[in-house]
Amino acid sequence: MTSEDNARNAHRICAEEPRSQAGAAAIEALQSLSDSAHDADERALRALQIRPIDALALLHLVEASRGGRFLIATELAARLHLTTAGVTKLVDRLSRAERVERRPNPRDRRSVSLVPTAIGTADLTRAYGDIHTPLITVINELSDAEATVVARFAARFAEALRQDNDRNEPLSAGLTGPLLGAGDSAGELVRSRAVNQLPPIPTP
Repeated sequence: MTSEDNARNAHRICAEEPRSQAGAAAIEALQSLSDSAHDADERALRALQIRPIDALALLHLVEASRGGRFLIATELAARLHLTTAGVTKLVDRLSRAERVERRPNPRDRRSVSLVPTAIGTADLTRAYGDIHTPLITVINELSDAEATVVARFAARFAEALRQDNDRNEPLSAGLTGPLLGAGDSAGELVRSRAVNQLPPIPTP
C-alpha cells in the first residue's frame, strides 16, 4: 500500500465515529466517490501524458482564460506555490507540448501572459471529461432540494478543512520551502493536495 493509499484510507482507523448508521453510510459513499475520482484523475493524467502539477497549471490557465484573463508567470507560481525557476520549467514543458503560448501582456508590456492554446484546452477538457460529464449528469438528476443539501454539505466540509489548514499552517511552514524550491519535485506535493479534487472544467 502506498503512502497515498494510506492517506485516502486514514479515516477508517480514526477513533471518532459518526453518530448514526446513516452518517457511516454517507462517509462510505464519500470514500467510494473519492476512490472513483482518484482513478479517473489517474486515467486523465495518463491520457494527457503530463505531470500532475502541469495538469493543475493548465487547469488554472484554462479557467482564467475562460474568465477573460490570462495569468502571468508570477501569478501562476503563487497559485501553485512554486518558485519562479520551477514555474519557468513547467511553462517550458507546456510550451513544447504546444499547450501554452507566451504572449505580450496587454496589461503590462514588460511581462508575458501565459495563454492556453486550443490544443491545450481541448486536451484538458477531453481528458477530464470522464469526471465532468458524469458529474453534470448526476447533478441534473437531483431535485433542487437534494442539490441544496449536497451544496450545503460540500461548502461546510470545505470550510472546515480550510480552517484546519489555517490552524496547522505554522507547523508545516518550515517544510514547504525546501520541498518547493526544487521546482520539478513539487509536483508530487501538489498532487498529494489535489489528487481527489474534481477538476472544475467549465463547459464551452
